[in-house]
Amino acid sequence: MPKGVFQFCHILLLCVFTFPALGATSKAASPICAHPLSAGYNDWPPYAWQDRQGVAQGLDVELLRSFAEYLGCEINFINVPAKRSHQMLKSGTLDMMMGATKTFEREEYALFSSPYRHEEVRLFVLDEKKDSIKLSQWQDIFSQKLRLLVPISGWYGADYEQTRERLAQENLLVLSPDVDKSVQMLTYGRADLIIGDAMAMPYIASQHQGIRLSVLNPILDHNQIHLMLSKQSMSVEQLKQFNKAIKVLTNNGEVARIIHKWQQLSLAKQTKISNQQSPIDRQYAGLSSLMFSK
Repeated sequence: MPKGVFQFCHILLLCVFTFPALGATSKAASPICAHPLSAGYNDWPPYAWQDRQGVAQGLDVELLRSFAEYLGCEINFINVPAKRSHQMLKSGTLDMMMGATKTFEREEYALFSSPYRHEEVRLFVLDEKKDSIKLSQWQDIFSQKLRLLVPISGWYGADYEQTRERLAQENLLVLSPDVDKSVQMLTYGRADLIIGDAMAMPYIASQHQGIRLSVLNPILDHNQIHLMLSKQSMSVEQLKQFNKAIKVLTNNGEVARIIHKWQQLSLAKQTKISNQQSPIDRQYAGLSSLMFSK
């Protein structure tokens, strides 16, 4: 065989064996989601809740679905109480959670994604009292002797944490088991103010109790919100891929679009409360048609 022909055949054989090998390595690499991922959530509208058909709905649910779709992953949403979901995340029986604030305690058992949205803690009054209660800073609660309603579960910012004992000593602190009960107590005149998430508090008040709240000026806390991935069932590589999805969908405007849609939905629900429906009906009525419109 002529030398030139031999050299050509040698190069051809190298190409035949080399390029398929490169392709095979890519296909053999572990996929981001080798199986459907389980994501825990509890009822916290408008971020997450279970509708009448047992399907997860809400702002955080839609955002996680978008991240998963970008990565080619399937998500199974599991409705579970908050405390139990953290235990399941620790053991690896749950892969992910949404809407999480990063803490040192949680970092012991979870990987935190890049932040994908923000959350504010605000003070609210009944709409009919918005002109009679003026508050520009936290200390006005003490100077004006305003009674504050606080759901027992949640983080409400440094101002509250640092003055909680003083509030109790001056009989200005009224604790309640949850947001629903807090709104009820506010309407019964048990307190002057209520504290909570800037989006969830007025939404739940309007949908569950048919009550309109007005927000006051101070922003008590501003938190970055993350996904939590179980250290037992998820890998650092999977975390990197979810961070990539968050970055891409943030940069192309998809995250902002979804958040804006839910902000508008929340506002619409607060300003148009139907008196012909039960509180439970009000929570879900019309959401299906509004939720997936673009």
